[in-house]
Amino acid sequence: MEEINAWLRSQPPVSYLVILAMTAVVYKVAFARKLPVLKSFVVYVVLAIGCVLLWGMFYLRFPIIEILAITLVMIAAARIRMWMGTRKKDTDSD
Repeated sequence: MEEINAWLRSQPPVSYLVILAMTAVVYKVAFARKLPVLKSFVVYVVLAIGCVLLWGMFYLRFPIIEILAITLVMIAAARIRMWMGTRKKDTDSD
């Protein structure tokens, strides 16, 4: 993982886009609600501005990308568990 981090630190636009993409996925999957288009645009612009702070922390050697990856895995596990529960509930009611 250190080789990947070293490469990402040498490619600032790529590292920012990776952080932005992972943060957007976390927001969309875990927190997003149905919003009008303009409000969604504003939310994602503020998210992009906030990612600059995370990007700076990444360059200060904080494990931002690793934390976002773990967050994505945890959200995926929670979603799979919720899906399995609703699927089981549906088969039990039939």
